[in-house]
Amino acid sequence: MAELIVALDFDKAGDAYDLAEKIQGVVPWVKVGLELFIAEGPQIVQKFKAMGFNVFLDLKLYDIPNTVKGAAQSACQAGADLLTVHLSGGRRMCEAALEVSRTHGEAMKIFGVSVLTSFAEGELIGYDGNLSDLVGLLAKGASEWGMYGIVCSGHEVEKIKKIAPQIKCLTPGIRLDENGAGDDQRRIMTPRKAVAAGSDYLVVGRPITRAKDPRSVAVVINTEMNEALEELNR
Repeated sequence: MAELIVALDFDKAGDAYDLAEKIQGVVPWVKVGLELFIAEGPQIVQKFKAMGFNVFLDLKLYDIPNTVKGAAQSACQAGADLLTVHLSGGRRMCEAALEVSRTHGEAMKIFGVSVLTSFAEGELIGYDGNLSDLVGLLAKGASEWGMYGIVCSGHEVEKIKKIAPQIKCLTPGIRLDENGAGDDQRRIMTPRKAVAAGSDYLVVGRPITRAKDPRSVAVVINTEMNEALEELNR
């Protein structure tokens, strides 16, 4: 079953709490990114947990293995349910984060970031190939290293599932209209198409957080996701 994650990309805790209260009981997950985490610290995770949310701590860690291990330990102590690291950090770095997860009974799952959805073809410095092929290579590594999941655009999900069927796919860049994002996201997809492709988690930020009625938009997206799942199971 695909699950909805709302990205609380705010710079102040008050704004994040206000939005969280509006979607409480409708959305199971919230995402805390760098901006909010740096502004408010680990306690922001604990407060959302107290509100009944699962917390996706999207820090996209990329450092030497020992530093990443320590950061992962701190994230786990804060109560994060899901933490991201960059797959391009390599096997030893990713395994350092995985070691922390396994030590704590995988209470905090580790997802590897493949290629950011803000990148379009030809924009990645030093790489002239197809982005989908690069994501495929990173997915192969993620599978071999024992990662629980991978962060990718909806356009790469089917390829990843063929390479590593057990890997969970978390998909940002979700938009209600594919014809024009109007922001910094490039490789975007609708909720229905992302679920149909096999995405396990959908991250939705601005379409919900900037809506006049965030709760209603979240309900619409949940409905669209469930309809896509029903179509897959027919």
